[in-house]
Formats: sequence, C-alpha cells, structure tokens
Amino acid sequence: MLFIMKKAFIIIGVILCIVAYPFRSMLVEVMTATKAPVEDVREGDVIFQTSLSQQSPLIKMGTRSTITHCGVVIMKDGKPYVLETQKTLVLTPLEKFIVRGKDGKYWHKRPKMDNIKIKYNSYLGKPYDLAFKFDNGKFYCSELIYDVYLNQLGIELCKPKTIDDYLILGTHRIPKIKRTMKKRGITMNQYAVAPVDVFNSKELKFVK
Repeated sequence: MLFIMKKAFIIIGVILCIVAYPFRSMLVEVMTATKAPVEDVREGDVIFQTSLSQQSPLIKMGTRSTITHCGVVIMKDGKPYVLETQKTLVLTPLEKFIVRGKDGKYWHKRPKMDNIKIKYNSYLGKPYDLAFKFDNGKFYCSELIYDVYLNQLGIELCKPKTIDDYLILGTHRIPKIKRTMKKRGITMNQYAVAPVDVFNSKELKFVK
C-alpha cells in the first residue's frame, strides 16, 4: 500500500511539473522584457514582443508563452527597420515596431555571428501564412526568422515541432482554437516553429 502511494505521489509530481513549467517560463519572459530605448542594434538582431493582434491570445494558449510576434532587424540607409509579417511581409521602422507591442515592451536578442547582411528584397510583399505551413510561398513571423537564418546564414535556430506538440493538455479542443484550425486548414501533424522556439534558441543571446 505504501509503495502504491509513493508511486502515485511521483506520478502526480511529474504531472505538476509538466503543467507548471510553462508558467515558470512565462514568468521569466515577463521579468526579462524591457521598455528601454534600443541603443545597440545590428542587422540580424531579432526583436520579440507580445502582439496585440486578434490571434495573439490563441498563440499564447497554443505555445504557453507571452511571446507572440517577432521580426529581424534590417539596417537600411543607416536606420534600423524590422522585417516582419503583417498582411504581407514589410519593413517597419524599429521604433514603430516596438511601440505596437503590448505596453511597448520587447525582448532583444542577437546571433553569435558578426557582420550579418540579409538579402530581404525577395521576402517583401509575400503574403502572411494563415495555415502555418512550410514551403508554400507564404510566411508567419517565426517561420520568416527561421527561414532567413537557415537559408541565408546556415543556422537552424530550432527544430520544428508538430502542432500536436504545442497543443498539449487538450488545448486543441478549446472551441476558438478548434474553429481557427479548421478554418485555416491547420492539421495536428504538420510542422511549425513558434516565436518562443526562436526566442529560446541557443544560437541567440540577450543584448544588454
């Protein structure tokens, strides 16, 4: 009887760790976000934020992260812009990108590689990828960063996961998420990369 009780406590403990880990991660995210002016910025830096878009809450639920949008810095005529996804892929002035996020807060990370130059013209005007699929000529924010780093810099920032890997604990059964997935043609076995996966990449470091 005692052995069974100990085993039950161990199982419960493991379940609690699995459930609690995302909340600990989210707490770290909240504590490391900043509103400080961006002073040291280079091409190739990645800026993360909590978007105020309509789909941001769904991304939060699906990925269990407060980080729901990201873009990569492009230096143009000596000024910083962010290559990002809106309805199409665009260049947005860095300051405008930052103030558009929740509370004007952001996370700023940089690759270990120096002297990066990104060929961005071929991305401009590409449509936003509502279906979150690879290789369809469309892009969502973290897919864009993943693609730029992989195909131009030879760096794989993270390993793609299946949608099923993200939507644990039955979150895919939440009516709003279920309706959105069906409408966009998103399947549980397709691969994707979330903003928080790029954020947690070992290839990126915080910019102080």
